[in-house]
This record gives sequence, structure tokens and C-alpha cells, in this order.
Amino acid sequence: MADGKSKTPNISEPIFLYGTLCSVPLLAWALTGDSSKVYDVARLLQPAKVYGYARVAVKHGDYPAAIKHEQDSEIDGFLLTPETTSQRKKLDDFEGEAYKAESVTVTVLDSNGAHQTPIGFVEADIYLWAESMDELTDEPWELATFEKERLKDWLDLFEGIELVGEDEETEADHLGNSVNSTLE
Repeated sequence: MADGKSKTPNISEPIFLYGTLCSVPLLAWALTGDSSKVYDVARLLQPAKVYGYARVAVKHGDYPAAIKHEQDSEIDGFLLTPETTSQRKKLDDFEGEAYKAESVTVTVLDSNGAHQTPIGFVEADIYLWAESMDELTDEPWELATFEKERLKDWLDLFEGIELVGEDEETEADHLGNSVNSTLE
């Protein structure tokens, strides 16, 4: 069982995604610098849930926050297993200082059409809200609404920008302009 303590992110540890990065084109951009590389990143994802947490909207933002909540609360999302330290660094930079990595127990699901059956449990990191709770709403955040209303704007904003990972990557791993930035 996860101890729920904040920690230094483990580069090789899987990550539970629950917000804007569940939109595969945005995740593809974050990991590769190219939002069209959805097939390259979709294979790294497994449907999953965490219990004891809630996903709420951030005031004046297009993105959510995960916060500790009642034990029967749940957040659906994806378990991502980064292939490189560079991918993990890019995600840490994308999330920025408003979030902290914390270890949680993730229920991995076998997605069979509309039915999702639990197939196991994995310890993974989740990016929890680390700022003031006054910045959050009581409203749930919905991926479908984000994708319908805001995803195109985000992809347009990030076009030509790429998050910088570790130095171990080759030149071929960097497409377009590289910039080390923390995005909100």
C-alpha cells in the first residue's frame, strides 16, 4: 500500500496520469515534441484508476488537480510507463512546481470495450496539487470538455516548442525548437 508521502520522483517509476496529459495528442507533444505521434505514446498507456483521491478543476485554469479525498473516491486515467529518463524529466517539467510527485497504489484495468476489469495493482507516482486549496474549485474536471473546448488552443500554443529532457538523448530525439520550460 502506498504510504502517501511526498518524495523525489523515481525516473523509472510508472506515472498515473489523470488530467490534460490523458489527451494523447498533448502527451505525444510533451514526450516527443510532435502532437501527431499518438501511436508512439499510446502503446505506453494502460487504463487505470486510483482510489482515495478526487480530481477537481483549478480556478482560472484548463487543467485539474488531484487531491486526497474520501477512501471510496476514485480518479480514472492512465498508467504511463516512461521508456527513458528524458521522458520522465519532460513530464516533471510540464507539471511544474504546482504539483508534487507522490507514490500511490494504482489499479490497472483491462479495457474490453465499455467494461474495464481490474487486472492488478502497481505502485506509481501521481502528480498531486501542491499549492493552496483556495485555488481549486469544488467542480469536477472532465477530459472530454478539455479536448472539445481547449486542446486545439494548447497544441497551437505549444507548436514548435519541445520540452528538454536529459542530455543522454540523441539529436534525433529532438524535433523542432527545444526549450526548457515549466508549463501550466
